[in-house]
Amino acid sequence: MRTPARTTWDQAPEEPDGALRRLLTVLVSAALDPSLAGVLLFDLPPEHVPVVTRVFAHLLGRSSGHPPGRPAPRTVLDAATVEEDLWIRPRVRRGAEGIGFTFGPGPLAEPDDGPRLVVVPDLARLSVPGLRAAVQLLGSDTAVLEHSGIRHHWRPRARWLACCRSEDAALLSPHLLDRFALRLATPDLCPRPGPDPLGPLPAGWATALAPDTPRPRLTLTDEAASVVLDLLDEQEGVGGRRALALARIARSLARLDGHGEPEGARADAPHADAPRPDAPRPDAPRPDAPLPVTPAHVDRAARLIRLRTPHRPEARPEHVPDRAAPEPPDAGRPGPRPKRPRGAEQEADAGVPVHGPDTAQPLGPAEAPGVPPPAPDLPYPEDVAGPGHGEATLRLPARRDAAARASRGPVIGVRRARDLWDLAPVRTAMEAAKYRAVRGGAEGPLVIAPPDLRGYVRAPEPVRMLTVVLDHTCRGGWDWYPALEPFLRWAYVTRASVHVVEVGGEGEPDELRARAFTARSTRDPRIAAALARRPGRATPLAHGLDLAGQALRRAFRHHSAGLVEALLVVATDGRGNVPLSVSRSGRPGNGPVRRTGVDDAVAVAAHIRALGRSRLRTVVVDPGRPPYTRLPAALAEALGGGVAGPAGDADAPGAPDRQASHG
Repeated sequence: MRTPARTTWDQAPEEPDGALRRLLTVLVSAALDPSLAGVLLFDLPPEHVPVVTRVFAHLLGRSSGHPPGRPAPRTVLDAATVEEDLWIRPRVRRGAEGIGFTFGPGPLAEPDDGPRLVVVPDLARLSVPGLRAAVQLLGSDTAVLEHSGIRHHWRPRARWLACCRSEDAALLSPHLLDRFALRLATPDLCPRPGPDPLGPLPAGWATALAPDTPRPRLTLTDEAASVVLDLLDEQEGVGGRRALALARIARSLARLDGHGEPEGARADAPHADAPRPDAPRPDAPRPDAPLPVTPAHVDRAARLIRLRTPHRPEARPEHVPDRAAPEPPDAGRPGPRPKRPRGAEQEADAGVPVHGPDTAQPLGPAEAPGVPPPAPDLPYPEDVAGPGHGEATLRLPARRDAAARASRGPVIGVRRARDLWDLAPVRTAMEAAKYRAVRGGAEGPLVIAPPDLRGYVRAPEPVRMLTVVLDHTCRGGWDWYPALEPFLRWAYVTRASVHVVEVGGEGEPDELRARAFTARSTRDPRIAAALARRPGRATPLAHGLDLAGQALRRAFRHHSAGLVEALLVVATDGRGNVPLSVSRSGRPGNGPVRRTGVDDAVAVAAHIRALGRSRLRTVVVDPGRPPYTRLPAALAEALGGGVAGPAGDADAPGAPDRQASHG
């Protein structure tokens, strides 16, 4: 008598081994089908990345026909990857004149025998050349390389294994995430010890991976196509890649079933009058007939990537509704207070919901009720990750190559050239013109000799950066010069560049948006003018933090090694009354804003926390203004930094917020 294995809480009845079996199925499907070349694992513990990489490399080597035990070649991409690491590689050759060097196609151009495995340990910190390579190669039928005199055509067959945290999904470009068809959340993955950390490979799957195994033809039935569309029909603006990926996963599962027992099939003892295993079944398809992809395969594919689970049987990628303000509980609260008479100015401002909400709403770090928390195993966490950044992350920064380091920085003088890099053409021509009459005569050509060459003298490019977010509406009678002076002194001593973001200043051309500027040092007069600016009416705090995050992201990716150190200082009381969507569109909303601006500011702060985890420090300067004294602490917690400024008993841990009531 066979005792069935006990299933886990998130396991469907047809999934015998839970997370390990799902991950093995995903890797086998990617190795078997080139159209499923991208595998994205969310929240995979870093210590398990080498184990999963080794298993995937052996599966890919088996599908390529390599000898047993020989894995596929691997390439690791990280934040320091540049163009030359991807597309070209130097080669040594012996010729008639001796040993020489030439260039050949690089690792992503696939000069090796069989597909290559590309491993990205942290997709959110991948360099811009690596991001562009993923977008160009994943899902592409052909690729062309023209670099350093090399012209190469090939069909991309590389498999990509990328890891990413769920909260970092909103930091990535949607065009990049759509390239990864196979997605799986693996926060609690625990590989087994031994040679098979993800479990033994079924014999039917090993047969399907063999390159000499004939591949059966597959056809997608109309019923299966309808199920695919029904599962993803509620998402707008995501294109058809998700539906295509789900159909391809179902096709891969059908191919695996064609070479062995379907996953989850019952292994009951054979009946006495059952036909022999080698006897043909009356309803078995002909060998030359295409295998159908049925709705059952689509349902298993949805369960594989956790689009449909036992606890979420009809789940689809949810669309986050507009956040509503929390309703204060009636128990223990006094009755409504009578409204006070409103002045003419208050009545005029009441028509603009950004400046004057209709009713009083309590503020604080508590999450609004009625909004269900996102499922931890959702295959598309970017749909519920909150507002993302609005810049083009796949655009290369200026002067990205490492060979032009001497040509960076502002010009501060000219000197005699020491090499042929960064020459000053005007001063070189002026120096050669002094000797024109001696060298060739006044009518002859201008002759430039090596002693005439002049090069630029440039100031060193700053390797530290101070980013200051100034919320002018939080000042009131508070003097913020003593609180900000230590940070400005640090920037002056370390010669750091200063990026200033102004929020809610007086005289802004668009008060619904923040504005920013970059200064090379603290001696820039614009910094003093920004510190002395008077407050305005609106507080687009979320947009100001978004601009600060974009500046830090560009600074970290400007060089191969990025900034050495960055400091983010946010002087605010945490009260934002302009949602991020309103700041980006420039048009006020129709309904009351309530606490949407505060929630957007906290969401953007959480995105900033993922930038340069070891090189970014954050500080929130709290003015200590009542009644919402807990908002700066909640913002600092989202940023992963500390709080500086006046602190009282109300700011102590566990102290309740003092709520205000408006008539």
